[in-house]
Amino acid sequence: MPRRLATKFAATFVLYAICGCAAHEVQPEYAEVEHNLESANQRPPQSIPPHDPAAVALDPAPIPAELQGKKPVDDYIKRAIHENRNVQAAWANVQAMRERIPQAVALEDPMFQNVIWPVPSISPQYSIMGYMPYDTMITQSFPWFGTLRLRGQVADQDAKVAIAELAAAELETIAEVKRAYYDLHYAEKSLAILNRNRELAEQFVEISKERVRTGGNAQDVYRAQIGLEELQNEITEADQSLKSARAALAEQLHISPEAELGTIDDPQTTQTPKHVDELYRLAAAARPELQGRLSAIARDRQEVELAKKRYYPNFTLGLTAWAMERHNAVSPTLRSNPNDNFGMVFNFNLPIYRNKLDAGLREAQFKAVADSRKYDADRDKTYREIKELYVQIKAQREILAMFERNIYPKSKQALDLASTDYEVAKLDFLSLITAWRGVLQVELQMARFEAEIGKAVASLERVVGCEVNEHPNKPDAVVPPAEGAGPFAKEAKNTENNIESKSSQ
Repeated sequence: MPRRLATKFAATFVLYAICGCAAHEVQPEYAEVEHNLESANQRPPQSIPPHDPAAVALDPAPIPAELQGKKPVDDYIKRAIHENRNVQAAWANVQAMRERIPQAVALEDPMFQNVIWPVPSISPQYSIMGYMPYDTMITQSFPWFGTLRLRGQVADQDAKVAIAELAAAELETIAEVKRAYYDLHYAEKSLAILNRNRELAEQFVEISKERVRTGGNAQDVYRAQIGLEELQNEITEADQSLKSARAALAEQLHISPEAELGTIDDPQTTQTPKHVDELYRLAAAARPELQGRLSAIARDRQEVELAKKRYYPNFTLGLTAWAMERHNAVSPTLRSNPNDNFGMVFNFNLPIYRNKLDAGLREAQFKAVADSRKYDADRDKTYREIKELYVQIKAQREILAMFERNIYPKSKQALDLASTDYEVAKLDFLSLITAWRGVLQVELQMARFEAEIGKAVASLERVVGCEVNEHPNKPDAVVPPAEGAGPFAKEAKNTENNIESKSSQ
């Protein structure tokens, strides 16, 4: 083989090597995933003994010292935002969608083609130029003007949808932390109430025994002991609820469920606006699910424009080179020094199948209509949830205020009178136990209402999309939005009419 031909083959090989053997960047998060996957594949199929070193890797995350004991809910929220795996998954999805933008606006890879003719007798031969051992061509395709820009805008809107999903994941985590926090607070408070009443129940047992010594009814002792046993059962159930609430909160914090998490003595709940109409407007502007739908609609509109671009051709430009050799040439009129030939390549597709193009355009338009309808549906669902939670919070606050103002003081007075009358034998023991159980149930109900209000406010903030106390009450009510009218209702209707008119043609 001539030296020049060998040099060209070597250059082609080097080009292949440069294109295919480039170094790849590995993200630290992905390296961790690979390491964990390899560790999982190496685990034995059977159960691992507790003292095996491989078992330690399966243990829950360690418990940070700063989270031990009684903490305000904000401390747990900060931990959850940074460590909750659902939030981290949504964040990674945002990064993935952002990386689509440079891919979308980039041209397709250039094409390199090399045709080799190894047998001179049946290869291309030219009377003047000689034997052509191979020809090389490199081409680059170019979409129609504005296509790359539209692709980038579509990818950008997809990234905005992912950002809205990240915000929704963070809000969901915050709401779950708050709900678990108030469940934990109720469990702690109910357990404290039950333990305090156990001391009172033990006093009732002693009082009933004293009454028996002075001629009282022996059944009172059994009733007092039964009441004490029932109270002990409630304490056991409350302790179980306490541990379950701690585990639920630990799940959101990505720590061990054995963590001794606690709540402060009097966590404050957020005050809601006086007018529910303010929450409607606030949710329409702040809820990430609705903002994500808006980004999806904007993406669909760009998809419609992309579908219109398909009516125009895409172009391909390139260069071609023919290597000419005197060696192995069979032509008698060959020049003494043949030169290599060079040429240009130009081609484009012909978008002539109108039915396919029209169907693609209608498909993009219907997707836009579908997402606009989903926006309206999500908005209506948001308004319903706001109304339900607003009414629930208002009713529970009124009931709690009634308990604190009337029911609890009167039940305490009834218990005090019953205790006094029982000591002087003016009241039977069953009435005393009934009065005591009445106070106990009122205290537990008040604690439950406080927890339910906190959880309902957390759910309301999740639906609205932000903390409602960040926006002060306004003196004048805002006019509620019209039913069934979304921001894209008119536009979607026009799109449907256009599509129907085109389909009928």
